[in-house]
Amino acid sequence: MLPSGCSAVDTISANQEIKDGKATLVSKGEMFELGFFSPGKSKNRYLGIWYKKISYGTVVWVANRETAIADTSGLSNLPDWETW
Repeated sequence: MLPSGCSAVDTISANQEIKDGKATLVSKGEMFELGFFSPGKSKNRYLGIWYKKISYGTVVWVANRETAIADTSGLSNLPDWETW
């Protein structure tokens, strides 16, 4: 689900951003990936976690299920907490 030209990291620091279409967060064992996605043929964008290797496109968690983003302007960051 990672668009071409994107980068993936396995850690994110306080106030570091994940921008739609620019980066994803991949678990250290590369089992899960967090980022923005569009399900099926939908143009709406969601922030979610999906299986990276087991099953392409199998989403396991969605942050904004009820409030989709209508374009690729999505941005996610962590408040000033410790590194995840």
